[in-house]
Amino acid sequence: MDLSKINPLNLGALVAGGLTIILSFIPSYVTASIDSDIAGVNFSSGTSAWDSFAVLGVLLLVAATAAIAVKVFAPQVIPAGVPINLAAAGAAGLGTLLLILRAFTYSGGFGVDVGPGWSGYAIFITSIALTVFAALGFKDSGEKLPDFNNNGGGQPPAGPTPPAPPAGPPAP
Repeated sequence: MDLSKINPLNLGALVAGGLTIILSFIPSYVTASIDSDIAGVNFSSGTSAWDSFAVLGVLLLVAATAAIAVKVFAPQVIPAGVPINLAAAGAAGLGTLLLILRAFTYSGGFGVDVGPGWSGYAIFITSIALTVFAALGFKDSGEKLPDFNNNGGGQPPAGPTPPAPPAGPPAP
């Protein structure tokens, strides 16, 4: 397939999603280090993004990347009316939020420094890029947000029928 024929927003999303998936396996998403001058202990360790609720964030980003890949390489398998761009943008946004929250909610103890490592910050950048490309792709696609306030006919739902006026002679 000729890459020049792919929409640049979709290509950007695919690259950002691919990089995010690769970076998720590097064990410095969150690092913990102990530096003690008193005891002379220095220790550092890290974890990948496949830990705790960050796993859900990574899976959402994988799903967003896969949805965009299907849209680019096999659009004929997407049923008509399925807002694939909206689904990809929503999954990417929620996945990014979960990854960022998880990286900053690890708790450290006394003398332990815990926080995002270099691959964590790289994941933040690539997942935010994926979200932006997916959102711009949604905007560019012409898909509309679902209208949950309308019953689909363009008219507001009918209310109860008012009671009929009483029958009888007119009042003098």
